[in-house]
Amino acid sequence: MVAESVLKHRPALPGTVRGLWSRTKRPIGAVLIGLLAGALPVTAGLPASATVPTMATTQTPAVASSNAVNLSVAPTTLEPLRAGQDLIVTVTVENATSNTIPAGTIDLFLAERALISRNTLNGWLDPEKSSKPGDLMLSEPMTVSIQPDSTEIFTLTVPADSVGLTSGNAWGARGIAATLNTGDKVRAEGRGTFVWYSDEEVTPVNLSVIMPITVPAQATGLITAKALEAFTAPTGVLSRQLDGVVGGPVTIAIDPMIIASIRILGRAAPPGAIAWLNRLDQAPNDIFPLSYADTDLALQAQAGAESLLAPTSFEQSIDPALFAATDQAESPPSDPGASSATGTPVPSTDQPATPSDGTPPTSEELLAWEYSATDIGWPAEGAVASADLDVFMAGGLNTTILGGSNASGAAPDFTPDAPIGLGTGKGLGLVVDDPLAAALRTAAAATTDDSWREAMSEVSSQLAVVSAERPGTERTLLATLDRGWPPSAERLTDTIDALAGLLWYAPSTLPEVRASVPAEEVTFDSQAEPKDRVALATRLLEREKEVTDFSSALSDPVVVTGTQRLDLMALLSTSWVPQETAWTDAVGTSLAASTGLLESITVATKGPINVVGSQVDIPVTLDNALNQAVTVMVRVVPSNGRLLVGEAVESTIEAQSARTVTIPVTAAVGNGAVTLRVTLLTPAGTIISQPSLIPINVRADWEGLGSLLFAAFVVLFFGFGVWRNFLRRRRERAAPEAGDEPDTGDDPEPQAGTAAQPAPDLEPESGPADAAPDPLTPARAGDVPTEPRD
Repeated sequence: MVAESVLKHRPALPGTVRGLWSRTKRPIGAVLIGLLAGALPVTAGLPASATVPTMATTQTPAVASSNAVNLSVAPTTLEPLRAGQDLIVTVTVENATSNTIPAGTIDLFLAERALISRNTLNGWLDPEKSSKPGDLMLSEPMTVSIQPDSTEIFTLTVPADSVGLTSGNAWGARGIAATLNTGDKVRAEGRGTFVWYSDEEVTPVNLSVIMPITVPAQATGLITAKALEAFTAPTGVLSRQLDGVVGGPVTIAIDPMIIASIRILGRAAPPGAIAWLNRLDQAPNDIFPLSYADTDLALQAQAGAESLLAPTSFEQSIDPALFAATDQAESPPSDPGASSATGTPVPSTDQPATPSDGTPPTSEELLAWEYSATDIGWPAEGAVASADLDVFMAGGLNTTILGGSNASGAAPDFTPDAPIGLGTGKGLGLVVDDPLAAALRTAAAATTDDSWREAMSEVSSQLAVVSAERPGTERTLLATLDRGWPPSAERLTDTIDALAGLLWYAPSTLPEVRASVPAEEVTFDSQAEPKDRVALATRLLEREKEVTDFSSALSDPVVVTGTQRLDLMALLSTSWVPQETAWTDAVGTSLAASTGLLESITVATKGPINVVGSQVDIPVTLDNALNQAVTVMVRVVPSNGRLLVGEAVESTIEAQSARTVTIPVTAAVGNGAVTLRVTLLTPAGTIISQPSLIPINVRADWEGLGSLLFAAFVVLFFGFGVWRNFLRRRRERAAPEAGDEPDTGDDPEPQAGTAAQPAPDLEPESGPADAAPDPLTPARAGDVPTEPRD
């Protein structure tokens, strides 16, 4: 750097003009400005250096972000300003109020001092309090008023003499400021920068840029075909991201979920998605993988994950029919936009997403890719704790990309290299240059030319300051683009291309950054994720363990566990960070769905049940609402000692059906109420759901008492019959002795040779005693009646 001693503080205007612009003589300056403005039509044909700059205005709709007047200023070109050149800037005024701003004046200022450090540069662009804008270069009257909710763009030219910089001024970043004045009131102020250059020899800053290719936040671990079709359309998010960086000096960080989601669709993958994947495969850029679904590595570590999450299986989501070999007649048409009769997109003749011989791909094949490196971790920037680094290392990630808030110790007047040591056994850290990255991201997301030029002028100034800090000292920095999606691929491409035009920039690769010497003075600062975010993530991890334990009862556990892991990783994605409310809702929905899964096997029996024996089999009905068979252990525990229950009973329940199992119980002592606690367990012994309570009424003595009563009834019944028969026969034997009684003459005399019939029993009887004598029983001699006496 050329020493500037006095010239660094050189005023922007000659002393005479500067004196006129003193606060005590401002009315005189206003009169001069008015005279010059009135002379514009006369001097319009003169050289620009001899006239006050002209002003062009355009009006565009403004989206009011607040009820305020906003102003921004930026040079119209990224070329450095050289001696003898005019400074041309655009001043954008946004009237976000409901009132019209009357025509006033726009004043342009040059910072009194060169911006020789990152602190002074950042302090100029974002001052903590109102400070002097610098030396006045130009005061231009407005010719139009600014209507409510509208924007006016003014192009102003400052003559080289008014800038006041010469070849004696050292090169580097300079600050400019603009104010909008109506009457004696300053309505708005904005600040910007440009680079002054006088053909000095500069040392370019080696800058590596990383572009993450991700999709918008979603709650499932696979992207649907419909979403992929939209994302990979010409104006889709994935197309814009890839178009903006492919072939450029940018390292790509790709979400493996995108690759797997395209490949798993087989022949049903949208043609645009297949073409997009082939373009990515042919891109010359260095590529490394993000965590699946761009899961926040720091969040899962701080939420209690013992190891980094990874997909467990894709088998549950693979449709073998999409990979079956087809006849030539069934081959898809060559038209990339053609569709089948059912509306399913037909793949183009480009290379398929997953070459197949009819065999569905494995989980490893879906994720396979030829990466430049696989040991780099990129958690959410600025939220990495010291303990997280151990988890990263255990997962094979020995290089961690960190935000600027995770590092401290740099000198205020010197920007260190990106690498830092993280401690013994904790790997290497690559610190992102936050101010530079923020300016790049703003430029890539710009929606207007003026906002893009403003952001890029800051990028240029940031690099110029770093280059000029210690002339001859090379620096290697790292900047990252935002996880998101640029409004257009053109802005992203323009941003990357504009870097190449800066004399103080040199492209660098990520391997070169990793190979540079770590900054000794910079240390790692442990940070933490927000507590609320960690609490929800912890609940998700706990729920996954519950689902995994539950799945051991299923005939095909992978169907549940594989999907649960993919969806969990999607919910822990860094894409959710700026969407706190939406993420909370998505987590709640996921927890509710998994609760329904855990409650899909239930005990249907409610009770009460009466137990009237000493040994009884109690029926318990089990319901299975899942689409696959389950095997459970039924364990019953009584609430007291009135019932004794044996070991747990194993039962298999078919898909979407019910089954009744019998639980043998034994009555012990006493009668009364018992509550059976029925618990369902997996074969491994994990409780499936909340136990069910079945009330039981125990009447264990009813069986013995009933037997005694029945036996007594039988004995009395047959004893009574025998006794009556005995009495009847005694009466029959005593019947002949009753002949002394007078004959009533009512009955005819018996004929000769005919046995006399015994007199009927006068006592009414019923039952077996009224039956006739058994003909098979021979009559005894004493029973034959004798002849009547004379």
